[in-house]
Amino acid sequence: MRQNPDGTDHNWYQNWKSITEEQRRWYRHPAVGGTIAMLSGRPYNILDISRGGLAIYNHGGEAVPEEMVLSLLAPDEGLVLDALRCRKVAEAQTVLLDGSRADVIHRISLEIMNLDPDIEDQLNAFIRIT
Repeated sequence: MRQNPDGTDHNWYQNWKSITEEQRRWYRHPAVGGTIAMLSGRPYNILDISRGGLAIYNHGGEAVPEEMVLSLLAPDEGLVLDALRCRKVAEAQTVLLDGSRADVIHRISLEIMNLDPDIEDQLNAFIRIT
């Protein structure tokens, strides 16, 4: 294993990935194209989703509240999930590769709060289409 001069592990990405995977209770499923989250009337593309949370693209970099209620839409599948309470747990810039293009985007990770059984069934329907 390579180390930096200060003795820290050089392969920081593998360490970060391992820590991130250990923190998640549920596997994150890549979202199907066209699946969006609506927050205050503004659409956000969904990157991935699980029973515990989701990640959205914030292309404009606008401020997103720490806690929110959002709706999930999968228009091609006819699915709508309203009143999903979430809280922001992380926000970072990342590069999205699309063919020969690379765009810098803001990734926002959200944790789903107080998931009741009715909403959980609807959320599972979203996860099944991914």
